[in-house]
Amino acid sequence: MLARDGYVCRQTGVLLIGTYPAGDSPVVDHIRPHRGDPALFWDEANLQSVSKEWHDRVKQSREKRGLA
Repeated sequence: MLARDGYVCRQTGVLLIGTYPAGDSPVVDHIRPHRGDPALFWDEANLQSVSKEWHDRVKQSREKRGLA
C-alpha cells in the first residue's frame, strides 16, 4: 500500500517519512472497518496509506462516533 500510494497520506497529502511514533509515520488503514470479515480485511481496494497523526486523531474519532 505504501509504495502504491507513493508514501503520501491519502487523507492529508503529508509525506510519510517519519519513524514511529512520529505523526508523519506511515499507517495502513482500512477505509471501511472489516469487523472480522477476512475478504474486507485483505481487500487492497479497502486499504489506504495514512499518517499516524491522521489515523490516531481523525480516524479513531470517527470510529468512536460510529462514522467510519
